[in-house]
Amino acid sequence: MKHLVFALTLAICSGNPLWAQLHNQGATIKISGGTSVTAANGVINSDAGALTVNGTLTTPAKLSNTSGATLQGNGQYHIGGDWANDAIFNADTSTVTFEGAQNSALSSGGSAFYKVILDKAGAYHLLPADNMDVTGTLDFQAADNQVVLSNYDLHAAALSGYDATRYVRTTGAGSLWLPVDANPAVFPVGNSNYNPATLSNAGEPDLYKVRVADTVRAGGASGSPLTADAVGRGWFVGESTPGGSEISLTLQWNGSEEQATFDRSQAYVSHYLAGSWDTQPTAAAGGNGPYSLTRTGVTSLSPFAVFDGDFTPLIDISGIIRWEHDGSSGIKDATVTLSGDDTGSTLTPADGSYTLTASNGSNFTVTPTKNINKLNGITIGDALAIQQHIANVNPITDPFKLVAADVNQSNSITTLDATLINQALLGNPAALAQFKTSWRFVPASFNLTAPPWGFPEKIDLTGVNGNVSGQDFLGIKIGDLIESFADPAHFTGNNGDESPLAWQVQDRVLEAGQDIEVSFQADFLENIAAFQFALRFDTQFIQLQSVEKLPVLPLGDDHFGLFEAEKGELRVAWSHHEGFELPHGSEVFILHFKTGQSGTMLSDVVALDDEQLPGLVYNNMLENNTVQLQFKPITGTNTPDEANITLDNWPNPFVHSTTLRFSLPEACRAQLRVLDESGRELWRLEKNYPAGYQQERIELNGTNGALVCELTTPGGTRVCKMISVE
Repeated sequence: MKHLVFALTLAICSGNPLWAQLHNQGATIKISGGTSVTAANGVINSDAGALTVNGTLTTPAKLSNTSGATLQGNGQYHIGGDWANDAIFNADTSTVTFEGAQNSALSSGGSAFYKVILDKAGAYHLLPADNMDVTGTLDFQAADNQVVLSNYDLHAAALSGYDATRYVRTTGAGSLWLPVDANPAVFPVGNSNYNPATLSNAGEPDLYKVRVADTVRAGGASGSPLTADAVGRGWFVGESTPGGSEISLTLQWNGSEEQATFDRSQAYVSHYLAGSWDTQPTAAAGGNGPYSLTRTGVTSLSPFAVFDGDFTPLIDISGIIRWEHDGSSGIKDATVTLSGDDTGSTLTPADGSYTLTASNGSNFTVTPTKNINKLNGITIGDALAIQQHIANVNPITDPFKLVAADVNQSNSITTLDATLINQALLGNPAALAQFKTSWRFVPASFNLTAPPWGFPEKIDLTGVNGNVSGQDFLGIKIGDLIESFADPAHFTGNNGDESPLAWQVQDRVLEAGQDIEVSFQADFLENIAAFQFALRFDTQFIQLQSVEKLPVLPLGDDHFGLFEAEKGELRVAWSHHEGFELPHGSEVFILHFKTGQSGTMLSDVVALDDEQLPGLVYNNMLENNTVQLQFKPITGTNTPDEANITLDNWPNPFVHSTTLRFSLPEACRAQLRVLDESGRELWRLEKNYPAGYQQERIELNGTNGALVCELTTPGGTRVCKMISVE
C-alpha cells in the first residue's frame, strides 16, 4: 500500500485503489461515481485542498477535514474511526456510514450531514463532540449501536431502524430534536435504558426536543430524587418556538424502572408546572412490558414524569444564610430545621445555602441555629464596647450589634454581658455556659430596628403547594461587636491603629526550690482601655502560686484566668470604659512562682500563647494592636544599647518552623543566623530593621536537636537556644 500526499489535481475515475493513507495537501482530488478508494490509515484533507467524493471513500481509521480545506460530493463515506471537521463540508446528498469495531468521535464543525448510517460491530457508538445536524435520515442498522449525546444536541429530519438496543442516549444536557406535526413522531431516546417519547401536535408544527434522565426529581430538573410511587425516569420536553402547541405525549418505560411502591394500574403522566408536579386522572398503563401512558392537551412544555395515584409531591424549601456584617458571606455549619407538617434538618456548607425537603403537608416552619465556636471573633474589645455603651460613652445604635451585645439573651444589655465575655475569654466554663448560643438569626425580609427585642428567629410558611425558594436569613454572631469580626469561620487579627502593649520582664537564671517574683512592666501607652493575652509556662520549671495586682490600673481577681494554671496556662483579660495612661516602666502586676528545676532561663519557659488567646490591646476608640513579651537580659556588662536587645523564639521546642522574636533599641542593619551544635550554619538573614519589636518566621526542615540562634547588631550580639523536633 502507498502513503500518498497530493499537491496537484487528480481525478480518480476507475478501479479500487488501496492506499495506506490519503493526504490531500492543497490539491484538487475527485473520486468519480462508481469508483472506490480505500485508505487504511486514514484520510486527511488540508491546506485549502478540495476533495470531491462522488464515488466511495473508505477508511477504517480517522477522516480529518481541516486547515481551510473543502470536502464535498454526493457519494458514500465509510468511516471506521473518528470524523473531525473544522473546515468546509458540503454534504450534498452523500451518505456517511460509521462502521467498524470501535467508537467514533464526531466533530461536525457546524456542518450538516445529509444521511448518516450507524452500522458498527458490537456495542460501539457514535460520540458527538459538538452539536450534530442531519438534514436527511439517521439510520440505525446494527444492534447495540447508540448515538451518545452527552451535552450536545442532535437535530435530525427523520430517524429509522431504532429499537430498544439502538437509540439516542441522552447522558447529559443534550437533546434529540425532531420536527413534529399532526403525525406521531417517535423520539427514540433513553439513558441507561430505552425510554422513548412519542409526540403529535394538533397545533402549530414546530421543532421539539426530548431527553431522558435516569432519575425523577422533586424540583423537576433539580431537587431531591423521588423514591416512591413513581417511575424512576424524567422526560424533558421543549420546543423551538414556545406557544401554539397542543401536544399528545406518550411516555414508555420498563418494569425494572418502577419504584417498589409504584402501581401501574392507577397511574398518570405528570407535568412540572409553577414549582410543583401536577396531578391528573389515573389510568392503567398500556402494554405488558415495556409500558406506556399518554397525556393529551399539553400546551406548555417542561419536565414530565409518571406517577401513581398515591404519589405525594416533595416540596423543596431553600434559602441562604448570610452574615449580617457584610450581607454576603455565607455562614457555615448552621443547622436548619424543618418542623410543622413534616420534619427534617440540614447543615449549611460554606456558602450558607440550604435545602429542606418535605414529603407531605403544606404548613412548615424553618429555624436555623448554630451553637459552636462561641468565642469565634470575640475579644476583650467587645466587652469594652459593651461597657462604653452602658456608660453612654459610645452608644451602640446598630440593631444587629445590639442583638450581638445581649450575650445572655435577656433582651437587654447590662454589665453582666461584658462580664460574661471577659470570663469566657479567661476560660471560665460557667461563663461560657451562659452564652445561650453562638449565633442568632433573623429572616432577611424582616426590617430589624432598634430596640430589636422580640424579633422573629424563624420563618413560618402556610399553604405551600410547591417548591419555595428565597427563604433567607441574616446571622448575628453573639458577642462580636467590633473589629476584628468573625469572618464567620475564624478569628482574624488587629488593625494596627493603636500602639502595641510591650510587657518588659527581667530575665533570670532559674534555680530549684526558690520563690520568685516576675514583674510585668509596660512601655509607655497614652491610652489603654483593654487588653487580653495568654501566657504559657513550663510547669516542670515553675509553678504559679499567686497573682499580685498593682494600683496603676484597676485590675481585680476577675481579670485573671487561673482555671488551667496547673497545666501551665494563665489568661488575662481586662477592660474599662475609660482610657488610662501608662507611663514607661509602669509595673502593672506581679506573678509569684515556685521554681521546680534549675539550669534554664526564665525566658526559655515563659511565652505568650496566641493560639489560646490572641494578644490584643485596645484604646478607648476601640483601635487595637498586638501584645508583646520582651525579656530584659540579666548581664550587667553590656553597653546601654546592648542591654536593650532581646531575642527568643516561639514555639520552643518546634517542629519544622518557629518564629524568631527580637527587639532593637534603634533602627539598624542586623544579622540573624541559626547554627547546629557543631557550629554549622543552617540559616542566615541580613537586612535593615526599624527600632522596636520584630518577628521573622523561619522554616528548618530536616533538623533535629539543639540549635543556637544568633542576632548580631551594631549594639551587640544576642543568642538563644532552640530545640528542633522532627
